[in-house]
Amino acid sequence: MTSKLGSLFLIFSIVALIALTGCERVQNVVMDSMSPEDNMVEAIPMKIVLLIDYPEGGKDVYLEWVRSVAPTLQAFEEVRRIRSYDNEDPTMSPNRLVEYEFNSFLDMATYLNRPEIAEIMSDLPNHASDVSLYTFIQRSDYAKEEEGNWPIKGVLLINYPLGGKQAYLDWVESVSSITVGPPQLKTIASYDNYYGETPHRLVEFEFASQEDADIYEALEDIMAIEAELDVRTGSWTNHTFVLRSDYINE
Repeated sequence: MTSKLGSLFLIFSIVALIALTGCERVQNVVMDSMSPEDNMVEAIPMKIVLLIDYPEGGKDVYLEWVRSVAPTLQAFEEVRRIRSYDNEDPTMSPNRLVEYEFNSFLDMATYLNRPEIAEIMSDLPNHASDVSLYTFIQRSDYAKEEEGNWPIKGVLLINYPLGGKQAYLDWVESVSSITVGPPQLKTIASYDNYYGETPHRLVEFEFASQEDADIYEALEDIMAIEAELDVRTGSWTNHTFVLRSDYINE
């Protein structure tokens, strides 16, 4: 069994301060450690992303465990939304994507510091063959968001070229209007890895159907942008995920 939860350890190093010193002091510590552009703990959305592989032949057992802990994971006000997805291709790793969305770093830290949540997170590697956890902070490169539980999610995991982050971001700005324009795309959002680790960047595309996703990806302008990723990034991978109902209880 392999577990890649190093980022979770870093988070708990901070959230442990909450129990010892209270939220106000922790907020001051976090804000002092952040760069000026990120010095708005309460305002910038955060996302925890889990990439999970099911145990061989053990998907149903894993999902049964999820059903047993889902009510607890959704019980606390700090977490804005949880969504889980299966890889469109069940033979591909990661088999599963789970996302926890928060309005701020402080909300995320408070949530993870709850004993019930910490216990579930610690138990997760016992129910999966591989788990990778990443912490992302939302950026404003794209502006398109139609509310809904869109069933198809395209995910890009990107590493910036060595010393080339700004050049990449300048290129994204130049193609942003083309990227968001097609009506098939319902939502797009971009995130940076909060700890600067790999993958450096997450970009997510949401669609109402696989047909819409296929039409979007076949558009000439979109194919041209995707082709440029090879020269604009250090490396990149993409996956398509299908929404599950594990955490949809609205």
